[in-house]
Amino acid sequence: MKNKMTQIVVGIFLGFLMLIVGGQTRVFGQQAFKLVGVWQAVVTQRNCQTGDPTGPAFQSLFTFNEGGTMAEDSAGFPPPLRGSGHGIWSANNMFHPTYAYTFFRFNADGTLAGSNISRHNATFGLSGNDFTANATVEVRAANGNLITTVCLALTAARFQ
Repeated sequence: MKNKMTQIVVGIFLGFLMLIVGGQTRVFGQQAFKLVGVWQAVVTQRNCQTGDPTGPAFQSLFTFNEGGTMAEDSAGFPPPLRGSGHGIWSANNMFHPTYAYTFFRFNADGTLAGSNISRHNATFGLSGNDFTANATVEVRAANGNLITTVCLALTAARFQ
């Protein structure tokens, strides 16, 4: 009888433990490490070989939508010289999402100068409310030819 009572108590304890751990896992999976939302970023252009900064940092906004689309705006270019960024994202690895976007660049007279294509590999911080990313940017002429490649590093925090 004593053995049966011990089994019942242990069973109840394990049941409560599973509820507690299971509930925390659901919150962890649903809220932390979710890219969807608005992020404020500080971006630094870097030398692709050395990693050294090549200019002052600038601010960007990223909006990641359900379904894998995104929008981007940046203070790195004055508004008349660039359009908004539009792109895609994937979180096949929830700790290391990837995203890419493109935007048009314009000459001072309003004619098309070309486009940029930016591809990012991100890593979430422990809270899930910040991430760092490294990016490679293809700078293309209006005819689509590659002019140069630029590297970026950024830190981003969830806008709340």
